Amino acid sequence: GAAGGGKSWLLVHEPLRWVTDYPGFRGGIFRRTYPQLKGQGGIWDECQSVYRGCDAHLREGQELDATFPSGANIAFLHLQHEKTKYEYMGHQFCYLGFDELTHFTETQFFYMLSRNRSTCGVKPYVIATCNPEPGWVADFLAWWIDPELGTAIPERSGVLRYFVRVGDDLCWADSKEALIEKFPEYEPDDILSVTFIEASLSDNEILQRKDPGYRAKLMALSKIERDRLLGRNWKVAEGAQIDETWIRRYTHNAADFEITFQGHLYKIPISRTRRIATIDTAGTSKEKAAVQRGSREPSWSICAVWDTLELWQTKIDGIDVRLTELLFLRHVWRQQVDWNQLRQGINGELETWNVTKAYIENAHFGQALACEVKCCSVELIGPVIEGMGDHGEDAKLERAIASGMLARFEQGKIFIPRSDEPWVQAWLKEVRGWTGKPNEVADQIDTISYASYVSRRQAMVWGGTLPHHSPNSFRSAENGQGFRQVATRSNYRS
Repeated sequence: GAAGGGKSWLLVHEPLRWVTDYPGFRGGIFRRTYPQLKGQGGIWDECQSVYRGCDAHLREGQELDATFPSGANIAFLHLQHEKTKYEYMGHQFCYLGFDELTHFTETQFFYMLSRNRSTCGVKPYVIATCNPEPGWVADFLAWWIDPELGTAIPERSGVLRYFVRVGDDLCWADSKEALIEKFPEYEPDDILSVTFIEASLSDNEILQRKDPGYRAKLMALSKIERDRLLGRNWKVAEGAQIDETWIRRYTHNAADFEITFQGHLYKIPISRTRRIATIDTAGTSKEKAAVQRGSREPSWSICAVWDTLELWQTKIDGIDVRLTELLFLRHVWRQQVDWNQLRQGINGELETWNVTKAYIENAHFGQALACEVKCCSVELIGPVIEGMGDHGEDAKLERAIASGMLARFEQGKIFIPRSDEPWVQAWLKEVRGWTGKPNEVADQIDTISYASYVSRRQAMVWGGTLPHHSPNSFRSAENGQGFRQVATRSNYRS
């Protein structure tokens, strides 16, 4: 079920009911890879305090396990490669735990069921945890999942079902007797039972109390990950990150933008906006080599021109309304060019559109291009911005989330012209088809992320410089010198 539902906690704590009275009890808790076992906050971390509290001896090295005073043992293991499963040939595990079952292959899971045996006095059993994701686990649990909504059917949570394998197919029934009637060659002990119990974040009251902001972190995820990790949707597939209905349009004349926002028609003075450009130069030698090998599509150099609205106040039916952090895309220059064409093309675009400030990605030809721009001020930005976890070359999805771009789209705050010009169609095609996977042609996506990031940064600050002698001035933690403090707007939505 959902992230934060307490699934890993259950996996670690559940077998403790056997470790005192059953000296021969053996458990194995699996993650797909060894680093996942040892990662900060992972399953090995989860067991530390409670197992030590039970006087277990914890062994940490190439092997991770806990041996309790009775002699009972719980090992923490991995199945990194498909063939790793054969390393457990001959092993016995009374208790098998799989953390994040969707990370394992179907053949690994069913092979390890053959290791689920014991003579210690406890009936062998398996517990597996997972976040919703399309694949073999979703197919295995199909009876418990609504085929239309993709979420669990509440009244089926915890209901037992039974299956046997006939050839390559699993055959299910509501009772052992029903299966034996259909397949008389099976004995009652040949039949396995399964149930699915849904977990939600609301189940975990302790986590919500200790980290009340955790839900907000899940809400900040991309649409697909949010639907899986918070919405518990098993059917949402990898597809477009940006919903078609989020894309808003504007019309304009020389003085105003005309938009519909939250059910109301607004005319926003263009004079209240700020003209910027976000630029992705593209074209590293590594990318060009990949293109020549045929393993990557050619990238594009992009210059996107925006009008940004930090704050505008008006009245609707006598009620004060504040519009904040709106982005209006005015034009996109998109070309596959050499250095001289890039330099000339970008400068021409910035001059034509009277851009006041250009933000150039600090990668590829970014630094060189910044030295060539004379018509407006320039700032190098990214490719890593605040809030990103993945700093890799293809971390466009991480950048889109950290910049607030996906949230801005979903809030209906990014507007494009109501036009069929070729550049608009090319922009729409890329945005509609972007899945967030590596190696996609998504150069325009980065320029949207950077526009969202810098416009948010501008909207969050105003004012001037507080005197250094002011009691409210801050001091640098590194050198003790006073530095500029910028006060947040009193009406800015936190």
